[in-house]
Amino acid sequence: MTISLPPFASKASLRLIQFAFLIAICGSLNTLRAANPANAPVLISESTSTRAIAFESVTMKPEPFQPTASVSFSTDTRTRIAIFATGLDLLAGEGTSSFTADAEDSTRTRYPLTIEAVGPVPGFPGISMIILRLNDSMGDLGDVLLRLNLHGNSSNRVRTAIGHLGGGPDFQHLRTIGMQAYIDEQFNMPPLFGSVSSNYPATALYPQFYPGLPTPPCDAICSRDNYSLYPLQKQFMTNALTQNDQLRQRVAFALHKLIVVGGVQLNSNETSWFAPYLQTIDRNAFGNFRNLLFEVSLNPGMGEYLNMRGNSVVNRANPTPNENYAREIMQLFSIGVDVLNQDGTPVLDAQGNRLPSYDQTTISNLARVFTGWDLDVQKPWVLDNTINVTNYLDPMVPNGNINRYDIAQKTLLTDINNSSAVVIPACTNCTGGIAATNLANTKAYAIASLNTAINNLFNHSNTGPYICGQLIHQLVTSNPSPNYVGRCSAAFADNGSGVRGDMKAVITAILLDPEARGDVKNDPTYGHLREPVLLMTHLLRTFNATGDGVLVTNSPNSYSNDMGQNVFNPPTVFSYFPADFALAGTNLFGPEYGLLDTSLTYKRANFMNTLFLANGGNGIPVNGTNRPTGTQLNLSAYTALAGTPQQLVDLLNTRLMHGTMSPAVSANIVQTITAITNATPATQDMQRTQTAIYLVATSAQYQVER
Repeated sequence: MTISLPPFASKASLRLIQFAFLIAICGSLNTLRAANPANAPVLISESTSTRAIAFESVTMKPEPFQPTASVSFSTDTRTRIAIFATGLDLLAGEGTSSFTADAEDSTRTRYPLTIEAVGPVPGFPGISMIILRLNDSMGDLGDVLLRLNLHGNSSNRVRTAIGHLGGGPDFQHLRTIGMQAYIDEQFNMPPLFGSVSSNYPATALYPQFYPGLPTPPCDAICSRDNYSLYPLQKQFMTNALTQNDQLRQRVAFALHKLIVVGGVQLNSNETSWFAPYLQTIDRNAFGNFRNLLFEVSLNPGMGEYLNMRGNSVVNRANPTPNENYAREIMQLFSIGVDVLNQDGTPVLDAQGNRLPSYDQTTISNLARVFTGWDLDVQKPWVLDNTINVTNYLDPMVPNGNINRYDIAQKTLLTDINNSSAVVIPACTNCTGGIAATNLANTKAYAIASLNTAINNLFNHSNTGPYICGQLIHQLVTSNPSPNYVGRCSAAFADNGSGVRGDMKAVITAILLDPEARGDVKNDPTYGHLREPVLLMTHLLRTFNATGDGVLVTNSPNSYSNDMGQNVFNPPTVFSYFPADFALAGTNLFGPEYGLLDTSLTYKRANFMNTLFLANGGNGIPVNGTNRPTGTQLNLSAYTALAGTPQQLVDLLNTRLMHGTMSPAVSANIVQTITAITNATPATQDMQRTQTAIYLVATSAQYQVER
């Protein structure tokens, strides 16, 4: 028997295990041995339930176990858990490879688990500890059933919690604890990669142009992982489908669409140039909007995208700095183009005309604030630790060229703290001294000026209603009432403790507002079209998709691209679609309809066909190295009802449409799938289920979320 405990099983941890056993297993072993067949492994559970005796293998923490380890034992950050068993009768020379293990969730999806180590527990003869690595496809599953297999015999099944305690997917957990508690729980959930406080990992810097010999050549995998958005797009979909902090995912994506950077402008999608921007958005999604605005202003990717990096006054007597960032931070990222009431409606003059929130003079003055900033010092390339690489990881800093800075007076905007326009006075100590002192004072002046400008925009009376309006459009409905925007704007102004810009307060106000909650919405102006990415993720999560996350990457092919949305590469700074896109013949906004025409409508249907009907109904197939496992769905909960078509359609109505399907659509789908017959019952059930899902998913009533 060639088995042993892993190196992290220290004496202290073993003592903890021994103590836990003394408390937990008394009286349980005899019952388990009696219930299990001879020669089958016996997994040890609590004496009064089927809950496994289990710990996270590195931290020794009990369930619930997060899919990603809170403390990594290696570069593989997947969680390992320790469970315990008796009856492991191995033959001579056998080891961990003789075992298999799996977990089954509430939808009967089974996840193979890797057994990494097996060994005896000192002081407890006959009891072994088994280290299991959680499957990459496991997200917030709630309670799962674990099973160990040896020599063709299966153990008893024991229960443990992945993500959260309790059965079923996330919505059942939400129902149990309530909306406010669920939101608070989401706020407190740490992002995946603690070192960067983000769901996107730290990324190694690579040179702008890969060097030639003697450097090893950059093959297809090297190019994919360092000179494309593939790793980040794959991470985006993996996060969306499997990670627990779904609210952060959703808000961060909304903020990305509001405060835009496109990857193609960053050295044609260089991974390390774009990743810090995503990390900035993620890190601040639940923080304060002022900090988000400040950090994104100094993000090198944003600096490259909107020309703040290297921006120069050019000529102090006749300043002509680049105005791109000054214009867009006002127009799109903070205050919008029109003066707003606190309910988001425009302020009108005596003639009924809208009033501009800024003018060209404001743009010119603000652009002069954004001068002198550039990339921080270069970093050694991790591949050889010799070549210096341009630094797109760290925030931009004031540059050493004193002639780039505008040090004259600048006039900005009024704000809630200033009834007159805020004035940044000219620098009084940036010239006339020794060179080093002048440069130091100029850098300090640039930092102070930037803070003044960010404060001015953050405290502008427009910022609350503008940001609230944009986020409500993204998260809930395209045409909120003024009262809805006003309630959110009040939360932006004061979180209840005198703090302005608290994103947690803003998000809570948006999601708990009466217009977002409550009974089915009957107002025909309510709701919004599901954009391609959200259409995909909703369907994939509903039908328990597992796989490699390769769905929106350009290699081998992006399913969202085909529907008009190239993830992390919006076509302009105005995002994937215009925020003010109007529905023809109405006075309604329908931003996502900017990605819908006759051709794209067919492509949406083609995606549904690919996902549910093609490939023998087995999801998206493997496609080379870049799509190693494909994507699979689990429809078992639905095929079980296919013998009674009305029940199947009712379940789809509940799960996909919150009960909003019209009786006519329901009747038509029931009639269509009832007509599907096959001599093999299992085939008939699958064909009916796939067809019903396709018909629901392609319907206008589903694609407009209400």
